[in-house]
Amino acid sequence: MKSVRTIYEYYKQHRYQTVIMGASFRKVEQILALAGCDRLTIAPNLLEELKQSNQPIERKLTPSTEGFYQPAPLAEAEFRWLHNQDAMAVEKLAEGIRLFAVDQQKLEDMLIAQL
Repeated sequence: MKSVRTIYEYYKQHRYQTVIMGASFRKVEQILALAGCDRLTIAPNLLEELKQSNQPIERKLTPSTEGFYQPAPLAEAEFRWLHNQDAMAVEKLAEGIRLFAVDQQKLEDMLIAQL
């Protein structure tokens, strides 16, 4: 959650035109902590838990109103080097992609069952 929040704040502050998407949630509390993020990929079981909940949802992330400045561009090699220095980011990105694929299949199966 911390990395998604950091990424969201950075990209919004610098006005990058992109969609920030959080993924790999294990608890509803994690989802609620990122309310306001552009997109969230939510596993079917957590969607069901949210559906059953009466808990109000408060926006937690909002675009920055701080001054805008354009950071210096990075060469791809420099970006990859910096990215690979953060083991958590590398491992969580790979894990998130794998888990997202599994959850996507579950969601597709649920949708097919509804037809």
